[in-house]
Amino acid sequence: MKRIEWISKLVSKLIFISPILLFAGIVNAQQNSAPPALFLSAEEIEKQLDAATLASASAGGWSVSISPGVSVRRRSSAVKQFAIFHPWSMEIYRILEGSGEFVTGGKLVLPLADSPSEDIVRSEHGIEGGLVRKVGAGDVLVLQPGTPHWFRQIDGETITYMESRIRISTHPIQFQ
Repeated sequence: MKRIEWISKLVSKLIFISPILLFAGIVNAQQNSAPPALFLSAEEIEKQLDAATLASASAGGWSVSISPGVSVRRRSSAVKQFAIFHPWSMEIYRILEGSGEFVTGGKLVLPLADSPSEDIVRSEHGIEGGLVRKVGAGDVLVLQPGTPHWFRQIDGETITYMESRIRISTHPIQFQ
């Protein structure tokens, strides 16, 4: 009988304490999580892109990171562009300003160039084949993992776009 009373008291205490612990955990999780929204004004993005442009002449262009996987990139017509694909990630581009010719599909022209990441396979020699599209402000491109892509031509001095890169595969995908 004493054992049943002890279990009954324990269950009563757990029923009373559980909601308190749950609420405390929720409050703690909210305090330690990422901010509910990230904001970077157009003026601040432009300022950071201008500073990056002055600091280097990169074939990869210049970027301002908004959050992990999301950035605003500017590429220059004065610098040869790499043709690339991402074996593990999809990308979404929204062209913000400028225009040019964007190639998707086909095959990277060998030899391949050194790469800073396992998720970037690139060539300095462009793409054979593929579909050429004229892109400009407002256009959206969704690039599946393994899809070769390349700004073959940039009209004017630069093209600026927002890029979201999302790793969606645990094994490499290659469409070439």
